[in-house]
Parts: sequence; C-alpha cells; structure tokens
Amino acid sequence: MVLPWGCGHPSLTSHARGLLTSLVTLLLLRLGSAQFRAEGPGQPVTATVGQDVVLPCHLSPRRDARSLEVRWIRDKFSETVHHYHNGQDLYGEQMEAYVGRTELVRDGLSAGSLDLRISGLRPSDDGVYICTVGDGDAYDEATVHLEVSATGADPHLFLGDYEAGGVRVLCRSAGWYPLPQLLWRDARGQHLPSDSQTHSQDQEGLFEIEGAIIVTGSVEGSLSCVVRNSRLQQERESSLHIAAPFFHNAETWMVLMLLAVSIGLSVYLFRKQGKLAAQGWSGGRCSAGTPLGLERG
Repeated sequence: MVLPWGCGHPSLTSHARGLLTSLVTLLLLRLGSAQFRAEGPGQPVTATVGQDVVLPCHLSPRRDARSLEVRWIRDKFSETVHHYHNGQDLYGEQMEAYVGRTELVRDGLSAGSLDLRISGLRPSDDGVYICTVGDGDAYDEATVHLEVSATGADPHLFLGDYEAGGVRVLCRSAGWYPLPQLLWRDARGQHLPSDSQTHSQDQEGLFEIEGAIIVTGSVEGSLSCVVRNSRLQQERESSLHIAAPFFHNAETWMVLMLLAVSIGLSVYLFRKQGKLAAQGWSGGRCSAGTPLGLERG
C-alpha cells in the first residue's frame, strides 16, 4: 500500500522547512553584520571662516560603528583628515593642517553616525571630503562637499588722479572668501563698467579686491561700489556723492595744471637757452686772445 506524500514523509517536510528557515536567518544576519552603505548629506555643507562645522555621514542600515574603521580623507589631496579604528583615534597619518582641529563625534557611533567635527574653519578647508568605513571585507564611502565662506569689510572709496576727462575713483575691500564680485552702480542702480580690477590673497587665504572707474560729467549723484559674496548671497556697499560742479572744478584744475606745466617748461627752456648763449660768448672771447695760426712758445 502506497501512502500519499504528505502523510508518508512528514519528517522530511518539516526538516526541509527548518533548513530553509535557518538559511534565511543566517543570510539576514550576515547582511545585517557585514554589508552596509555609507551615506552623506546629499547637499553641500556651508560654514563661515572661524566657525566649527560638523560633516555628516552615517551607515545604512543603522548599526553600531564603534568597532569599525572610519577614515575621513580630502579628495583633492587623498590624505587623511581623521582616522578612527576600533575605538581609538589614530593621528600618525593625519594632515598637518588638521592637527588638533578634528574630532569624530562619539555620541552617535553606536547608532551608526560617522560625523566629523572640524574646528576653527580656514579658507583652505573648502573642498570635497570622503567618509570611508570598513569592517573586514566590507567597505563603502560617501562624499561630502564643504563650502567655506567669509564676508569681508565695507568697501573703502577714495579719489585718484584726474585722467581721460574725468576722475579716477577707487574701491577696496578685504577679508573675503571665495573671491567676491566688485560692481559699480550709479544713482539709478545701473551697473557701470570697471576701468580695472585686481585681487590678492593674504596668508590666511582671504581675498582683497580693488576696482577702479573713471567718472566723467555724465555721472551725477550717488556712485556706489558693491562687493558681493555670491556663495552666501551677501554684499557690502559704500557710496560717494558726486555733484556737477565737481567736474567743472576738475576741468578748471586741469587747465590750470596744464598752464602751470607750460609756464614751467617755457621758463626752463628760456634759462637753458640763456646759459648756452653765455657759454658761447665766453668761449669766443677766450679764443680772440690768441691769433689764429700762432702758437705760444
């Protein structure tokens, strides 16, 4: 007599089901312990010079990261910013620029947080960072963009020389990062073209910018110099009021200057001509004392 499969082999069916359950459980445990992803913020982190900043990074799925190896590196230099392994901070490979300025935030390690704190931000800290995490054969990394900014001082306006039928106005401002824009505006808010523009960086990496414009009689009223940090959408502005009589006085002053130069040049040439004439007369008198063709014995 042949029994049905379900009745004749109950032990085989339960054994297979138990084996399948054990395999699935083991696979889930392995996935939970050995495989993970490192995830960054997905958008740039912005901060200002001199402040402290936290670069966010975490494991997904969330798990205890205290026994893992975490290394933050600079993408541009491929050098170590901070190194953590198995509960200890390791400083042997740390970049000199970050010595004493970094800290792995310990409060969130047990929950899979790999955040890095950088203190006393500098312009040179601006750039791309890579958060790497490893556990044996498992490894992943995430990218974090740090944008460092600084808003400089109010622009200083001062007058330069008279030239090209007008007067040169200069604008200067320092303490900016990154390199700002310098714009000129008239009383109606219209932009005016710069005559020249230069910039430099100090030892801390902050920018100083200087611009110049030739203002003629066509510009009356308020003249503004605007220095703008496009990253922060912040700007500093200073204004100078220019009245129409200023240019009439400027033209009169230029005429007087040209007249003074002309008079000075005429006096110089007259004196020089007089000296040459005196030297010629003196030389002629000396040569008359000795008859031509005769030699003194």
